[in-house]
Amino acid sequence: MNIRQHILELAKKNKGKIVMPEGFDVRVLKAAQKLIKDSIASVVLPTDDLKRVEKVAYEANVDLRDVEVIKIDRDILDKEKIKDFVDARTKKGTITKEEALNLLKNPLYFSMMYLKSGNCDVCVGGAVYDTADVLRAGIHVVGTVENIKMISSYFLMIPPEGHSLAKDPIIFADCAVNPDPQAAGLKDIAVATVESFKKLFPDKKANVAMLSFSTKGSANNKILLKVQEATELVKSHFAGRNDINVDGELQFDAAVVPNIGKRKAPDSLVAGNANILIFPDLNASNIGYKIAERYGGFQAIGPVIQGLALPVSDLSRGSSSDDIYLISAVMLLR
Repeated sequence: MNIRQHILELAKKNKGKIVMPEGFDVRVLKAAQKLIKDSIASVVLPTDDLKRVEKVAYEANVDLRDVEVIKIDRDILDKEKIKDFVDARTKKGTITKEEALNLLKNPLYFSMMYLKSGNCDVCVGGAVYDTADVLRAGIHVVGTVENIKMISSYFLMIPPEGHSLAKDPIIFADCAVNPDPQAAGLKDIAVATVESFKKLFPDKKANVAMLSFSTKGSANNKILLKVQEATELVKSHFAGRNDINVDGELQFDAAVVPNIGKRKAPDSLVAGNANILIFPDLNASNIGYKIAERYGGFQAIGPVIQGLALPVSDLSRGSSSDDIYLISAVMLLR
């Protein structure tokens, strides 16, 4: 499977519109130009300084003729959505109405409200803004999905051509948001990740491995209990779904290497065949995806935020323009 082409073709069918709050960044400008050139999506760049964006684009030799660069203006936003935002932000008395309205002058908050107002389909940010800023703005403006209590993220890990083990993409979660989720949190992460996987690969079976340092009770430690409990919660949630298999706890090798999976967990439908890896905490997941990326040659697309009511990305600040281009396409699949 040419995963890149698969994503781009699916995204192109949606004819979406993307708002990018960091139009002052060369990588973002180049990604915006390519998204439009390849007919993947239209792009809006809101800014409080039009000349700055034009200057950056000129110096980087980026053609902005087909990119919609707009001046930040609350009048183009949904007034009812603004009122809801201001009411929610001021009800505790820690911020005034004027301060809440002033937040919407910030390109990140304005972009989130632009999305919330129905003016576009996706908000792609995080190339410059850090994760805390993006998530805070997303939660305050966009809000969360009703049945998911925990915001999380995933990376789409694309193996290099000719990889000896991985032939198709694998999803790692949660690699960017939650330091130490408990069992219920791991369940929310797994459920959201399966839903994300199904949007990317609707015809593929999801094989979810709940990872730990033990396989099927090979060790006895209280640290394992949350993974074991989370596994049962996820299994219960997807009971009756023939297109989703869940198992745990599994060591990494048992999850992804067929002969080891067969030896360590012979009755498992997931062991040796996992395409979704749910890590027990942020230490393991963040280290894991970076090892796969730097030592294993995988392309890491993400982090993609899960659990917000509308599609919002949180780019890695180390993203290239091509990373931004591709994750923008991924976001359009929601």
